[in-house]
Amino acid sequence: MLFASKLNKLRTVALLLIFLGIGVMYFGFLWPAAMIFFFLLGLLVIGSSVGIYFWAGTLSTQAVQVECPECGRITKILGKTDQCMYCQATLTLDPAYAPDSRTD
Repeated sequence: MLFASKLNKLRTVALLLIFLGIGVMYFGFLWPAAMIFFFLLGLLVIGSSVGIYFWAGTLSTQAVQVECPECGRITKILGKTDQCMYCQATLTLDPAYAPDSRTD
């Protein structure tokens, strides 16, 4: 469920960048002479995380909402194909990319 849809992937990367930025800042305690460098580098990593969160929020407002045929919940689709945020079913709006459900 952690990497279910494209939006959740972006949000997960942004969250990991926050933890990475805090971890980089802690390296300043190991090398006090370079504390300012590690602090600024950590702030840069956390700032990039904020940018990714802003980008994911912008994409979320433009995403198409559909009802998942598997679980029946409302989810959002980015691009031609995406996965349901809840059950990870493959979703698409383009019939050319639809999974083949015929049984021969």
